[in-house]
Amino acid sequence: MLEQAARDGSGTAAAPASPSGAGSADGAGDSAAGFPETLKRSVLEQAARDGRSPAGGRTVLAGFDSGARPYLVWQSGSTGDICVALNSDGGSAVTQCSNATELATRAVPGAALFLSARRAEGQGRPVWNVLLLSSGETVERISCRQQDFAVRMAFTTEVGGVERTVWTATVPDEPGGDYRAAVRRGGEPTVDTVRIDPGSRGGQC
Repeated sequence: MLEQAARDGSGTAAAPASPSGAGSADGAGDSAAGFPETLKRSVLEQAARDGRSPAGGRTVLAGFDSGARPYLVWQSGSTGDICVALNSDGGSAVTQCSNATELATRAVPGAALFLSARRAEGQGRPVWNVLLLSSGETVERISCRQQDFAVRMAFTTEVGGVERTVWTATVPDEPGGDYRAAVRRGGEPTVDTVRIDPGSRGGQC
């Protein structure tokens, strides 16, 4: 499986607003959901050493409709950074964080690829499992060439006075480019554009 950094953030091996999660909550269910409790404990011990322990001890599992292994997601209680950890091959984990200063500079409203994308086989064809981050809007679905792709809300918090939400989605290896996003802003439906091209295929959408 290939992991590719999609944008900003720092990676490490294994007083913001209170975050909320729409994915699986932390706890005993993590092992069955693809993130063993022992690995989670190791990730959070490293986060503590890095000064990025979860606010209120809260973590969320961000899963994919494709069934790919989930990310562990949290917001640092001391820095406001949003961090994600991947249960990678070999029983280890890779953690990436996007710092609060960078997050606060993102376009509002807007949505973009966030931190990592993973290439995998899905139903006999290559796919990308991606994370998206929206700022000041809710993403309902994304589409390319009249084909819709579901998104799953994983984690919501506030950074820089704006609601930021992490989403998961699975899209084909090809094509890449500017996806059309159906979003809501202030409860009203509208359309946004999200650049999803981790394989550098070009603007084929």
